Amino acid sequence: MDVVKQHRSREGYWRLVWRQFRKNRFAMAGLVIVLFLAGVALLAPFLAGDVPVYLLKDGRSYWFPNLYRGYQDLVAENLYANFDRWSPGPGEMAIRPPIAYGPLQQDILNALAAPGAKHWLGTDDRGRDVLSRIIWGTRIAMLVGIVAVGISAVIGVILGALAGYYGGWVDAVILRFIEVMLVLPTFFLIITVMAFLPPSIYNIMAVIGLTGWTGIARLVRGEFLKQRRQDYATAARATGLGDGRIIFRHILPNALSPVFVSASFGVAGAILTESALSFLGFGIQPPTASWGELLKQAQTHVDFAWWLVVFPGLAIFITVTAFNLVGEGLRDAMDPRLRQ
Repeated sequence: MDVVKQHRSREGYWRLVWRQFRKNRFAMAGLVIVLFLAGVALLAPFLAGDVPVYLLKDGRSYWFPNLYRGYQDLVAENLYANFDRWSPGPGEMAIRPPIAYGPLQQDILNALAAPGAKHWLGTDDRGRDVLSRIIWGTRIAMLVGIVAVGISAVIGVILGALAGYYGGWVDAVILRFIEVMLVLPTFFLIITVMAFLPPSIYNIMAVIGLTGWTGIARLVRGEFLKQRRQDYATAARATGLGDGRIIFRHILPNALSPVFVSASFGVAGAILTESALSFLGFGIQPPTASWGELLKQAQTHVDFAWWLVVFPGLAIFITVTAFNLVGEGLRDAMDPRLRQ
């Protein structure tokens, strides 16, 4: 019965948080934008690409991504690399993405073309469609943000839980470690580490995650210092349960609320960091589509190719703002002093 009551009270708490969150129009707008960006990232191959989503040729059907099962046949027919110039014949059909340009598809004759009917957001210095590269860059940005924050959350939760639960010398050692990490300039530390590592999206996610856990650790530590003195934690220790079970099964679920708020801000920070690294040449390397890489191209063409600055910059600004609005909405919704 106690477990059922605890579950109901927790469910009621999150329902209350959601009700408070919905009252914040800016937070809801940010959430809608975040969900939209997540959908764009997941559906990028179906939204922009030079490969048809569905192809019917010679009585054979190719569904994306199963299209690659017939890759060798299509290459042999000199068709795979020429989808943009291929028209279906009798009994054939091709369903193309709305943006029929791949992020790596070059058209030198249309290099640095201004936004128009053919290329809605223009092209870059190699004739690649900017809108297609922004769509595929959304996948990179969201992946880096979510994975990096996931790494930070795991490290921060574990260290914060140990520090807050045990206290004493364990707390002192972990606090000194946190203070050392806070003293170091995080962005310059990331640049230094990336200078010695090969440019890779996995290295970027790992480095950002391994350097951004301090805020979560401090929040979890504070919650554990408060929760370990509660009656349910004392009762759990009195029944002889092990420390691991008490930490992860009893106290941690009641100490995770601030982590969600910090994670929302952390995703925005990770996306901004990745864009800055790509802009400086330490992040995602060409020809992979990235918002920061698009901004890097704009350095030499900023005088006349304004679309290389405006549209990737807007994508970064809108994404970071949306995550920050969600984080602020969660923070306000979880604060009992702000509830009506």
